Amino acid sequence: MDDLTGNSKPIFKDKWVFIIGILAISFVAPFIYNEYNSGLLSLKSLLSILGSLITTLIMWLGVKAIVIYLGENFPWQKNPMKHLIIEIIAILLYTSMVGLFFFIINAIHPIESFEKNLSLSIFFTLMITFFNTSIYEGWYFFMQWKETLTKTEKLEKENIKSQYETLKSQINPHFLFNNLNTLASLIEENPKIAVDYVQKTADYYRNILFLKDKEIITIEEELELIKTFFNLQSNRYGDNLKVNINIPSNQLFNFVAPLTLQMLVENAIKHNIISKDKPLTISIFTNNNAIIVSNNFQKRDLEQASNKFGLKNICDRYSFLTSKKVEIIENESNFTVSIPILTM
Repeated sequence: MDDLTGNSKPIFKDKWVFIIGILAISFVAPFIYNEYNSGLLSLKSLLSILGSLITTLIMWLGVKAIVIYLGENFPWQKNPMKHLIIEIIAILLYTSMVGLFFFIINAIHPIESFEKNLSLSIFFTLMITFFNTSIYEGWYFFMQWKETLTKTEKLEKENIKSQYETLKSQINPHFLFNNLNTLASLIEENPKIAVDYVQKTADYYRNILFLKDKEIITIEEELELIKTFFNLQSNRYGDNLKVNINIPSNQLFNFVAPLTLQMLVENAIKHNIISKDKPLTISIFTNNNAIIVSNNFQKRDLEQASNKFGLKNICDRYSFLTSKKVEIIENESNFTVSIPILTM
């Protein structure tokens, strides 16, 4: 499984399952072959138990190695059909090799029970294979379910933090003060535009409340939120603030974590000087399998410095959604964040 949280590979503590399973099969197999007729402690019975033990060990350890290798390198959730095909072929090849090995041994030194019960031997070998495969595949499915549950819980916590931070940053005295000032001036100058401004503000908050509870949203939904936010801000900053969006139409129905791009746009406005002499331009575009949010860097005074909570929150949320990393590049002229595009 793709280890999104950076944890080490889980270890299946199968000590007792292995011991009990091997011993049970080793003692039951001779009974099926009627090898205890001469007594449990007879030489024939002991040799039969030893042979059964060796066979079971070879089959058990081989099948276990195949299942674990496939679980780590070809996990079910990425390509179940590929996993199934490789597993069937690998186990059939291994079982055939083991069968050929014992066939050669029997040719050199004939084993009575092997010759008399060939079909039973094949059936018993297949049962061991099925039993082992079921144990370890079942364990992998359980571990994947457990890991998914843990990630979901962590992601919910991160989303709650994100929602709180977003709502806190929007519903704060400064934001409301600026909106009310803008609204007051619009009411005097143009009541119709003022009504439109109030409607856009309501739409903006409604969209935040609607989108914030989702685990992922489409890029199109996120961009609609940004456009509404930009319209609200443009009433204050005018041509001094520009947002250029260049996203191909075929990417609009892929996904991002909710309010991710909006938070980056908001941070750019919050932490950079915006004036006639220093206009701010925010660009949103795609590059390979990522969305880039970039702005010219003209940092405000120290008291406006960011606590980096928003960026940390974005990085934490994406660590639960994908193995791809959020990249942050800062230099003297630009601040750029690269967000992985999520696909179903």
